[in-house]
Formats: sequence, C-alpha cells, structure tokens
Amino acid sequence: MDDRSSARLDKFVRVLNFGRANAADVAATDAPQHLTKLEAIIGKLNTAKAGQKGGSAEAKDVLIDALRIDVQNITRTAGVIAQDHPGFEKDFRPPAAPNPAAIVTAADAIILKLVPKDTDTDDVTDAKDALRAKFTAKGLPADFATNLATDRAAIDTAKTAEDGADSEGVKNTKLVGTLVGDGMKECNYLDAIFHNVYTRVPEKTRAWMSESHLERAPQRKKPAPTPPQ
Repeated sequence: MDDRSSARLDKFVRVLNFGRANAADVAATDAPQHLTKLEAIIGKLNTAKAGQKGGSAEAKDVLIDALRIDVQNITRTAGVIAQDHPGFEKDFRPPAAPNPAAIVTAADAIILKLVPKDTDTDDVTDAKDALRAKFTAKGLPADFATNLATDRAAIDTAKTAEDGADSEGVKNTKLVGTLVGDGMKECNYLDAIFHNVYTRVPEKTRAWMSESHLERAPQRKKPAPTPPQ
C-alpha cells in the first residue's frame, strides 16, 4: 500500500475509534451507520493490502483524492486573497462537481495559470512567479504548484499502468483506491455530523479535528543531479 493510501487508512482507524468512544454524543444522528460502514471498509482495506503483493502502482482513485486536496487548498487560498484583490478567485475556481473529471479539469485550469512552460515568454513566467508568491505568502509550500502538476501527471500514468496490466496485485491496488474513496466519503459525512453536534462544545471539536486530520504524505524526493561528465 502506498503512502497516500496508508495515511488515509490511518485516518479511518482514528475516526472510527473516536466515533465509537463518543457514540453517545451522536446516537440521535445517522453517524452509527456511517461508522459501521467505515469499519467494514477498514476490514476490506486490510484484506486488499495483504493481497497487493507485487502490485506497486498507485491506484487512480487515491491519486484523484490527493489532487482534490491540492485543488481545495489552492481554491480556498484564492478566495482569501480575493478579499484584497476582488475577482482573483475567478482564475482559480473549485471543481464544478465532486467527480474525478471535474477535479482534473479544475486542476488543469490552475496548472495553466501557475506552472511555467518552456514556451512561456519572460513576461508570462514573471507573472506566474508573482501569482505563486501570493499563495506562498498565505502558507502554501514553495513547490505547491509543481506538486499539483506532479499529482495531475501521476493520474495519467496510473491509468496507463492499469490499462496495461491485469495482475492480481494491480487488481488489489485498484480495489484499495476504490475503498479509500468510499472511506473518505464516510469520513466526510462524519465530519459534518461531529462539527454540527459539537458546535457549542469547542474542546470536543478540537478533539475531533485532532483525530480526523489527514497526515500529509512524505515530501517528494527530488532526483539527484546528474554528475558532470
């Protein structure tokens, strides 16, 4: 199981444990059924992980989820910047729908605005540098746009790998991606429920946020420079 999937599985376990420990607080909601579904997903994920064996390709579903988080962070920040620069957010729109195609389309539009290309003029490159600086000033990492482009390209790579392989390991990798997507959906339901129930209980809200946060995957390793000949 790759780092992104492992981080999400860890999140699912923490959310389930918190939900079970605080079941009385949400007994009047439909949280119990979401917790039951999440528990089943965790069991299936552990089984699929054991069956991956040689299947090392990252599942497209997991990569889509990583791309969604990238886009969400950028569009949220653009909305904040727009408070001083009205209309700024129009160039960094969130996905039109919560489906993979819309997420990829939104990412492509953002990449076009932020990531330099070899064919860009100096003026265009400078403008993109200035735009990225506005985002990094609000806390996004210096390589956030490059990471977005890398995550976007990885989706095409994963699709090619899936189309060209049908080993049992790859099948289980695809299943992991589907299960991770299902688990994130259940966590989203539970996030809304616990935030609503704990609206006037700040210490409980903080506890929930601590347990339900998603750990970032390890920083991408940059390739070592090629030694001079």
